[in-house]
Amino acid sequence: MRTLALLTLLAASSAFAATDADREKAFKADIAPILEKSCIGCHGKDKAKKPKGGFDATSFATVVKGGKEAGAGITWGDAAKSALYKSAELGISSPEDDLAMPPKKAKERHPLTKEQLEKVKAFIEKNK
Repeated sequence: MRTLALLTLLAASSAFAATDADREKAFKADIAPILEKSCIGCHGKDKAKKPKGGFDATSFATVVKGGKEAGAGITWGDAAKSALYKSAELGISSPEDDLAMPPKKAKERHPLTKEQLEKVKAFIEKNK
């Protein structure tokens, strides 16, 4: 009986899980415009150069993957474990931190606003 209840719960929860197609659609609508303003300059605008830190912010797949230094760009359901969120949050709260994005020394520094950061967090946590 317990096994049946557990299987029913798992089936119900998976019905609410976001698909990659849903995630990508939401990313393009809500997150890509934010990254375009604040991240693309160093992380993928110039295709002739490698993106800094190996983090390419030009597509859904590369943002999810993350870069070489900070790990997975997105850990679905947990913004605190997602390099994208952590680095952007440090850009607001601790711009001197080595992992803060954009770095304080960046030529064109456009840190995310608190509202944009909340949108990124909601996107990560909603799309489990």
